[in-house]
This record gives sequence, C-alpha cells and structure tokens, in this order.
Amino acid sequence: MTDANRLQTLWDHHEIRELLATYCHGCDRADAVEMASTYCAQSWDDHGPNKCDGREFSHLIVDQALRTSSVVSHQLGQSLIRVDRDTAGAETYFIATCISTPDGEPEILNQLGGRYVDTLLREDGAWRIKKRLCVREWSCSQPIESDWLAGAGFIESRRGAADVSWEVLGLTPSGVPPLT
Repeated sequence: MTDANRLQTLWDHHEIRELLATYCHGCDRADAVEMASTYCAQSWDDHGPNKCDGREFSHLIVDQALRTSSVVSHQLGQSLIRVDRDTAGAETYFIATCISTPDGEPEILNQLGGRYVDTLLREDGAWRIKKRLCVREWSCSQPIESDWLAGAGFIESRRGAADVSWEVLGLTPSGVPPLT
C-alpha cells in the first residue's frame, strides 16, 4: 500500500467517525435536519420497530423523542471500518440513554446497548449512511427515584438552540454541518 493510499484510508476513517458523531449530535440535540444530513438521498434504516428511509427516520425519531423524553444521549464505542474506494462497512458499538417522562409517573431511565452496522457510500464527495442496521445487545429500564446531582451547579443539557454545544462547535440548529 502506498503512502498516498494509507493517508486516504486514514482520512476516510476520520470522515466516517465524524459522520457517526454528527448523527448522534443531531439525534441528541433534537435536530432532525442535522441527523438526516448523515444519510444518502436513498437510504434505509432498520431501528427495530422503525424501519424506513434514513432521512424519514431522523424526523420520525426526533419528533417521537420530543414528545416522550426529556433526555436522549448517545455514547459511541469502538468502530471497525473497512473502506473499498467509494463504499465502506462499519460496525460501531453504542449506548443510548433516554429519560422518558410518562404523564403523572416518575421518570424512567431507558438504556439500549448495541451496534450500528452500517453500509456507507461516498455521495457527492462526502460519506453518508446508505443502510443502517441497529443491532440490540441489551436494554434495561428503571424508575428514577432521585437525581443525586440535580441542583449541584452543572450546566444542564438542552435540546435545540439553548444547548451550549452549538456555539462552541460553530454550528446553528437545523443547519447542516460541513462534513468533509
């Protein structure tokens, strides 16, 4: 493998990892436009009960989360990425945490651990998700009886424009970040 090929491989891996993080940022900050920007124009997402076009999924899941939860938070683990010119495959471990807010009931902490198994395509010069399979490894739910750090002076997470991440990242809500 030449040095130029090795550098291209490193760059492709970097761009794919950035794409995966952008997907999570859009989902967690409830920005369906940002989240949808990570999918190809023609894509598919199999997220358990939700199986549809990836861009459609983005709007569906953000709308659902805004109605049913106060927090959505993703942590990404290791990714195994294989690139073949303008196509790639990636397996990325994740833990998704949601705090649901049932009417008149205590909040519930829901967690899902699994893997995103992605088929990616370089579309118009940028990596995008062509097909996503969300694989469930485990999940759990439990009522939140207390929040030991509530009121302790931390900056609280916000959805949309009120979150502190937008300014620091140089982004605007419902804007599509530059994915190079």
